[in-house]
Amino acid sequence: MLRHTPRLPENDMERPIMKPIGTPAEELDTPSLVVELSALESNINHFHSRFLDSQGPKLRPHLQSHLSPAIAHMQLRAPGTVGGAAVSTLGQAEIFAQHGIDDILITNLAVTASKVSRAAALAKRIGLTIGADSRRNISDLGTAATSAGSEIAVLIVVRGESDFLGVSPGDAPALAGIVSDTPGLSFAGLMSSNSGSLLDALSNCADEGIESPSAALTLDEITSAPASLAGITEMIAGSYALMDAANLGLMSELRPAARILTTVMTHQDEGLVWLDAGQKATSIDTGLPLVDGISGATVSRMSAEHGGMVLEAGASWDIDLGSKVWLIPHSIANTVNVYDFIHATRDGKLEAVWEVSARGRYD
Repeated sequence: MLRHTPRLPENDMERPIMKPIGTPAEELDTPSLVVELSALESNINHFHSRFLDSQGPKLRPHLQSHLSPAIAHMQLRAPGTVGGAAVSTLGQAEIFAQHGIDDILITNLAVTASKVSRAAALAKRIGLTIGADSRRNISDLGTAATSAGSEIAVLIVVRGESDFLGVSPGDAPALAGIVSDTPGLSFAGLMSSNSGSLLDALSNCADEGIESPSAALTLDEITSAPASLAGITEMIAGSYALMDAANLGLMSELRPAARILTTVMTHQDEGLVWLDAGQKATSIDTGLPLVDGISGATVSRMSAEHGGMVLEAGASWDIDLGSKVWLIPHSIANTVNVYDFIHATRDGKLEAVWEVSARGRYD
C-alpha cells in the first residue's frame, strides 16, 4: 500500500527565531555572525575615499565577501564606485538583480548551455558583464543573447602569473576583436588579477587599434597601495567592508566589522576551553579564527561543532560556563557562506537582521 507523507502548509514551516531589536549583542543565540555597523560604515568610508579622484580608477565592490543585499546597497550608496557591483557566479548575480542591483559583473566564466542561456535572460533585465577567455564561449554567449533579444557585455579575462583562467596578454587583442564582431555582444574591456598582465594586454590592444572601454583589476587582498594606476579604470575588491583575519594589518584604517559570537561550553582541562563554534560555524579552509579581546587566548583546533581555545599561563580572563567569546574569521567570504542571517549591531545592541540571500549560490 502506498503511504503519503503529509505536506505541511507553508505557514507551518519552521521559521528562524530572532531576538528583538535592541537585544544586547552578547544575549544573541550562539554561534551567531555579528556585524558592528559603526565598523562597517567606517570601513566603507575609508576604503571608498581612495577612489574619489575623477581621473583615477573607480571601485567595483565584490559582493562575495558578504552575499547580503543590505550591505551591497550600503556600498553602492557610498561615493567612489562605478555604480555597479561584482559577484562570483551567475546564481549570485540573479539574486542581487532581484534585490535591485542593476549593474553586475560576473568575475568568472559561464560555459555550460544552461548558464549561457540564463546569462542571456538576465541581460534583458540588468546591465550584465561577464568574463570570457575562448572563441567557443564567446560564440555561445553571442548566440544565446541574439536568441533572447538581449546584449551581454564581455570582458576578456587576462591570465596573471598564478591564475588558471584567462588568455595571455598577447592573445587578448584577437579575442577582443571577435567579441566586437559577434552579434549580441559588446566588448567591455579587459579583466585580470595581475596589474602587469592587464597593462600588457591593454598595450597590445592599443597596438592593434582596439580601444578597451574598461580595464578591471581584481584584488584578492586589501592593500594599502595607491588607488591610482595609469590605465586601470576599475578595481574590484570586497573584503574591505567586513574585514577578516587574513587581511588585518594590511590597511590600518580598516577594522574587523564581522565577528562570530560563541559560548563557553565546558572547561574540564587546565588551559583549554571548548566553545560552541566549530568548522561549521567558521570556515577554516584558509586558517583558524582569531580570538578577539582576550589576551593570551588562541583557537588551536576545531571539530565540526566545537572550537578548542587555549589559554596561556597568566591569561587575563575569568573562565565561566556560558561566558561569551568573540572570534574573527580568517576568511570572511567563506564564513558568511555558512550563515542564513547576519545580526547587525550598533553600540553593542541589535539594530537589524539581514538575510544572506546569495549564500550557497555556486550555480
